[in-house]
Amino acid sequence: MIRATAFWAAIIGYLLLAILIVGGGAAWPGYSHSLQFISELGAAGAPHGMLVSLGGFLPIGIFVTLFAVLAAVIEPRGLLRTIGFLCLAVFASGYTVAAFFPCDYGCRPATPSFSQLMHNLFGLGGYIFAPIGLIILGQAARTWPGGRWLSPLGLVCGLVAGGAFFGMGSDAPGLAQRVLEGAVALWILACAFTLRRAP
Repeated sequence: MIRATAFWAAIIGYLLLAILIVGGGAAWPGYSHSLQFISELGAAGAPHGMLVSLGGFLPIGIFVTLFAVLAAVIEPRGLLRTIGFLCLAVFASGYTVAAFFPCDYGCRPATPSFSQLMHNLFGLGGYIFAPIGLIILGQAARTWPGGRWLSPLGLVCGLVAGGAFFGMGSDAPGLAQRVLEGAVALWILACAFTLRRAP
């Protein structure tokens, strides 16, 4: 039951994220996926910002956090597994925070509001913890029944996510963010399918 719930939480969470990114971008004329952050879709003053925040970021945060929590308690348990999934839970909580503390329009204001500051704090924390969590989980997965292949995948995804984090300060911050998000999503979905198949 726990494995099935964790699996569907990951599937639903990332299905919603894909719909949000594609649908939200399409509903905003001139929106650039390579230049603009995902958070800008739910920013104050953005087209459909409230819908994106409460109908997108909030459930995504809940489902992905639920996956991380449930996956942490599935056997075999261990310190590395717990720490790794806790890092992913911190990452996922950034979606939930973004729902209640949207960024200012454009997400790069000269004088940020309190909402923007909170958004930045949890978003930055999540993007720092995500690569660390993936690398830790890559180490932990070496002893998982039927999940050893998640070990090299965790290392690769963690390194890609870490590199993309620094790329968010480049001329294509939106693209770098999507690479980071994609690396995390790839490992989480691979883990979800592995947990579902495991005896």
